[in-house]
Amino acid sequence: MFKQLIPLLLAGEFICQFTHQAAYAYLSDPNHQASVDAYLEKIGLKLVQTRHGGAFYCTHFDMDADGKKSAQKTFKDIKQTLRPIVTFLELLMRITQQDDILTAGTLLETNQVMKVIDANPSLRNDLQSLTNQAGLRAENTDRSRLVKILTDFCKQGYLVLVNPEREIYRVTGKIEYIMEVIEFLMEHEAVSDVEETEIPQGALL
Repeated sequence: MFKQLIPLLLAGEFICQFTHQAAYAYLSDPNHQASVDAYLEKIGLKLVQTRHGGAFYCTHFDMDADGKKSAQKTFKDIKQTLRPIVTFLELLMRITQQDDILTAGTLLETNQVMKVIDANPSLRNDLQSLTNQAGLRAENTDRSRLVKILTDFCKQGYLVLVNPEREIYRVTGKIEYIMEVIEFLMEHEAVSDVEETEIPQGALL
């Protein structure tokens, strides 16, 4: 598993039990964590786990100028794409009436979500706005818009399709990372740009 795991981490993958079950189980062993960390340290990297333990990922150990520049660019890219993510999460909380929808492992059934949207004109408007905000092209139906959004968030790694026949999705551990980024930005909302010294501890490669 070690040989299969390292390329995933170096590629910027988030290792969670719902997207990489075997790799996540491997990293859940402290001894395996130590061996992976020892390898990464030799190339200036380290293994990081999200605050609630939902995902592992790779980041710079002690960033030099190039490392800081890379992490800063990644973090700025996240800032630029964050608004649709926040809007999506807010929409899901309104639809499900669940604050814990942001927890790794939560299931989303497309038909149930669509049923709530159909019954609420405000949610339908928000769904259309989110589709435009995310720059997604969909057929002129609410279901098409919803499927397009869910598919896009699967591609970004925040959801995984666990039952194609019933169109059921599961929230992945990557959601914990983006929530930590959101918290960081809320604490630094007065800052118009992210300086090198303001990059959070867990900034990605």
